[in-house]
Amino acid sequence: MTTHPFPEIEPEVTVVPRPEAELREVLRTDAGGFFVPLEVGAETKWSFYDWPDRKLTNVSLTRVVGPMRYRGEDCLEVVDTIISGADEEWWSRWFYLVKDETMTWLAREGHWSRPPRFTEADVTPWPLRLRPGLRWEGHEIYRCGAEEEGVGDRSCGAVEGPFGVTVPAATHLCLRESWWTYRADGTPNTMAEVYVAESGRSIYFRRFNGPAWRNYEELGKAGVPEREFEGVVWRLWYECLPEIALG
Repeated sequence: MTTHPFPEIEPEVTVVPRPEAELREVLRTDAGGFFVPLEVGAETKWSFYDWPDRKLTNVSLTRVVGPMRYRGEDCLEVVDTIISGADEEWWSRWFYLVKDETMTWLAREGHWSRPPRFTEADVTPWPLRLRPGLRWEGHEIYRCGAEEEGVGDRSCGAVEGPFGVTVPAATHLCLRESWWTYRADGTPNTMAEVYVAESGRSIYFRRFNGPAWRNYEELGKAGVPEREFEGVVWRLWYECLPEIALG
């Protein structure tokens, strides 16, 4: 049996705006929603809590297993495996490129296709140096042979804050990074927010769905929390906490 530190019901997390706080910049040191530090040999466990029950559904282990030379670039090979829960033994592998204070990935493979397929990625780099007011827009396209996924879709990002975020381990001063996507026809698809502490580590992640996502109406009937952002009502699907948030 795989051991992990996460309780069966999500612990309380509070987020409070702190506009008076002197936090004007954070240099992210990890892979955002994967939580693992961007250095060879690093690993971390992190949890999924689905709404509205807030029950633990999965625990993931993410590792940076080594450097990798790919498409002429020095990358980090990142492997994520669900080690406990409903989707146990699901896995994915990513080639992360960290360069000029940005982060992107050049390729991926994993459980989202049966059998798993290796796909090349064309993804707009995300900034690692975060400042309130920063915004960006780009794309996320995956190619495998003649097949393409994400062509015409649009991805966006923005940084807000500061916020005081209280997790079981402590209260952290954080910046909030939001990412959201639109389908090619302009329909809002997904949105996520991650809270990045002064240390550069991500300590809390929330995933929301837009009208284009398959369970949007179901989430509305369940009465989950909503966030109105960019003129869209996004509905909370699940939240994630890394082991560092527990102390």
